[in-house]
Amino acid sequence: MGKKRVAKRSKVKPFIKVINYNHMMPTRYGLELESLKSVVTLDSFKEPTQREEAKKAIKKLFEERYNSGKNKWFFSKLRF
Repeated sequence: MGKKRVAKRSKVKPFIKVINYNHMMPTRYGLELESLKSVVTLDSFKEPTQREEAKKAIKKLFEERYNSGKNKWFFSKLRF
């Protein structure tokens, strides 16, 4: 594949959502959330501009992780 197609296919579209940690189901996959906790806080949901900044920061972290080759399973489609 060409560089343009690889760049297009390696884009990540993040979203942020408020969840209750008590309702999360544990899985065998782990992800370091310490870097994300500093970016996404309850205050970032109050204004749309702060929310967009948080999404951009998350996108940068995920794309960086994907391009480095760590955790390929995290970005692969599930097969049913």
